[in-house]
Amino acid sequence: MSLAIAGLADPVDRVELVLTCNGTELSVRLDAQTGGRYAGRLQIPNPELWWPHTHGEAALYAATVRVRTVDRGDMQAELGVVAFRSVSLTTTDGNFSVMVNGVRVFCRGACWTPLDPVSLHVDQDAYRAALTLVREAGMNMLRVGGTMVYEHEHFYRQCDAQGILVWQDFMFANMDYPETDQDFLASVTIEAEQILERLRRHPCLAILCGNSEVEQQAAMWGASRDRWSPTLFHGLLAGKSRELCAEVPYWPSSAHGGPFPHAPVAGSASYYGVGAYLRPLEDARRAEVRFASECLAFANVPEPATIRRMPGGASMRVHHPLWKARTPRDLGAGWDFDDVRDHYLAQLFNVDPLQLRYANHDRYLALSRVVSGEVMSHVYGEWRRQRSTCNGGLVWFLRDLWPGAGWGVIGADGLPKAAYYYLRRVLQPVGLHVSDEGGSGLMLHLFNERPLPLTGTLELELYHSGEVCVAREQRPICVPARAALELPAGDLLDGFHDLAYAYRFGPPAYDLLVATLRPDAGSTPATAHYFPSGLSAQQGGDIGLKAHAIAGAGGSYQLELTARAFAQSVVVEADGFRCDDQYFHLPPATQRSLTLWPIDIARSRPLRGTVLALNQSAAIAIDVRQCVSNP
Repeated sequence: MSLAIAGLADPVDRVELVLTCNGTELSVRLDAQTGGRYAGRLQIPNPELWWPHTHGEAALYAATVRVRTVDRGDMQAELGVVAFRSVSLTTTDGNFSVMVNGVRVFCRGACWTPLDPVSLHVDQDAYRAALTLVREAGMNMLRVGGTMVYEHEHFYRQCDAQGILVWQDFMFANMDYPETDQDFLASVTIEAEQILERLRRHPCLAILCGNSEVEQQAAMWGASRDRWSPTLFHGLLAGKSRELCAEVPYWPSSAHGGPFPHAPVAGSASYYGVGAYLRPLEDARRAEVRFASECLAFANVPEPATIRRMPGGASMRVHHPLWKARTPRDLGAGWDFDDVRDHYLAQLFNVDPLQLRYANHDRYLALSRVVSGEVMSHVYGEWRRQRSTCNGGLVWFLRDLWPGAGWGVIGADGLPKAAYYYLRRVLQPVGLHVSDEGGSGLMLHLFNERPLPLTGTLELELYHSGEVCVAREQRPICVPARAALELPAGDLLDGFHDLAYAYRFGPPAYDLLVATLRPDAGSTPATAHYFPSGLSAQQGGDIGLKAHAIAGAGGSYQLELTARAFAQSVVVEADGFRCDDQYFHLPPATQRSLTLWPIDIARSRPLRGTVLALNQSAAIAIDVRQCVSNP
């Protein structure tokens, strides 16, 4: 390392470089060079590596220079952080796989939008809060797309600290750029040099991408194949990236690598087969997606609190022009993304969205909130299978630009939507998914991205009428480190069960399957559900749902939930509080413990709230009890 020390009039006795990580301090004395510079070499035989948080610790070394002067004693200056990691991109045979420290990483997350789309600037606390939600959701990659802006330094520092990879587009998108204009090329060169100089120090930087969908747009608009690959992105920006940021892979366009740029079967693509193109859920597997640089765009219905802040407030209806003004749409299309969501609402819940909206608007909103989460959960479960071709997928968008049913899985006000909670369950490093393999029955897919083998218990329960247990089995399980397993669900049961309801010898023998992976230590249980007759849109009678809360520390409350029968997509509503999970299924005779946190501790209030399950006729009030201490 070489550095310059300026502005010191006193004689310098000693200069040291110090690196500190997890309480361990390493140092080296720097020798004086000509021109006021100091240089030295610090060898670290086994450095702590920086990992995305799903795969390990995002180890950062704090760098400090200590200067001892003859007259004024010791001084020091913070130099920022240093990290050790390697990142590469495997693209042979149509593959698109991000490797960190030699390990394949299934990249999942979302496309980033500015937290303040007007000023384009927020403080570091706002970045920390937003990226904490990203980390908690099990997301390990964000894409700063070419339709946005280069982000503030606070963003990249937080991604460094929280172990979140960044796919960074240069700010070019969807256009035919004047790449023969020398003034334009000179401007691009300066822009590239400036942004690469700023970003190359960040370990979170995983991919540099020339643009967003320029190749796709050229192909879709009928340009000849020779115009799909402009030299601006295959030459100038590729060369600058190799020159100034050689340790980070460069990729020419967000959709690139297949027989046509937006073909998901090779390279990266904007995958909207499941979504805007209304393909069945099976397309997530059939399309053999390699990497979805953007995907799963829906008009995600916001929470009631967000709707109250929209124009028109709580009386807003989805057909109103003020609602439609905030519903995303493609230019020139005769449909919008409300229509896309409605298509899957009809497919998954077997209801007529128009008729439901006409007769019961609140019920329509309740089902609409969860349907995009159900779709996203299914797609990511498919993509994480052991035999999947997919190496990653990024939802389009992370956060809305203004309150409404936008693409974001988080509202513009920072409130997570239902889809966020579905993603948070399916994207964790330790996970479980159930797939329907037709005549072969059901397959259980177990994931363990941690660096150590996972031992635990795998449980399988079958219920009739959402309440009566007709089968229950368990077995010890071991999932190797950073691996996935596939197990036939039928292997856990004694005798034949038509688990996928493929043979149809009479009505289904059960209506709910609950699979649970209970690790021995280190991770929370992972649960997956399967409904042989599909998701139900029916509101039943009393399912025995009960909710009790006891005041805890810092204005929080501990909430205990139980239900006699299966409770579907449970949501807790308590003004002034946020719950640490929402829209989850609660198996029969199961207790679930949650925490309600005050949104604003300075304005915290006594808890008043309700709990509602999608298959319940009415919400129940939370019974708030006093904490009784022992004498």
